[in-house]
Amino acid sequence: MERKAILYAFLKYTYRAIEILLLLSIVGCIAFIGLNSHDSAEMITLLTAVFVLLMWLTQWWWLITIPIIIIVVASFIRCLIPPMSLYKKVVLSLHILIVVLLFLFYIILPKPVPCDAATMEKHYKEHQADMYDLVNYVNIALDDSCSIKLEYKYDEVRVFNIENKREYKKCKDIENQQELETALNIVGLSMQELNMIKEKMHKAGIIGINISNNPCWNKGRSVLQFRWSGGNLYQYYLYDYPITEEDKHNLFYPYILYNDSVVFEVQDDLSGRGFPDKDKYNSQHNTTIN
Repeated sequence: MERKAILYAFLKYTYRAIEILLLLSIVGCIAFIGLNSHDSAEMITLLTAVFVLLMWLTQWWWLITIPIIIIVVASFIRCLIPPMSLYKKVVLSLHILIVVLLFLFYIILPKPVPCDAATMEKHYKEHQADMYDLVNYVNIALDDSCSIKLEYKYDEVRVFNIENKREYKKCKDIENQQELETALNIVGLSMQELNMIKEKMHKAGIIGINISNNPCWNKGRSVLQFRWSGGNLYQYYLYDYPITEEDKHNLFYPYILYNDSVVFEVQDDLSGRGFPDKDKYNSQHNTTIN
């Protein structure tokens, strides 16, 4: 009997420790993501991504996710059944804190700027000349067989990479101007040209570019990022030639073929929904949507 009592006590307090650590982990995860999200949609997207990542960590994902769900649900239900011990009150407080944090962050964080195919079409028509001016300027400024990838997210540099045939350089974290000038030289750019690229991006209403004149990589296709909306990135693909079936096959995310050389694409938040207005837009324009 004594051994059974010891075993029972061991299992009981081990379960309680797991329960408390799990709830504290959820609280910490929500707080961290909420504090680092720029809008409510991005927060939801990141929380969903954490859950999906947890499932992908192992082939037998259900051995992790199902027990977690059972523990959390059972923990909440048990806290509602009297009598209320000190331990139950602590656990119930953590459950309430999780709900309160989700509610507060959802209310406090700004709502995402909406975007859809109609918005992209309107922007393209208004800034078409500026967008192609940007692409032409970058292609002329770059040395042969070089590329630049410069992306902003909520006014912060997210990616800044340059590349030639022999060298690949990440420039995002370079703060010394002389060091940055040296890095830019590998693709034939100067600081003045980089600043002009940024000005032309601003004029075209573009937050990111991925442009290459390397014949082995994206030759004849320029990627212009338009807008973040929650966890979705909306961008334009501008081709120098009529799009082929092979080009369509190489598009991994939902897209709209606006014309024979322009594609609207959305890198969505794992939902696979694509453009929110795709059915309405297609009925009005009779375009190719994937």
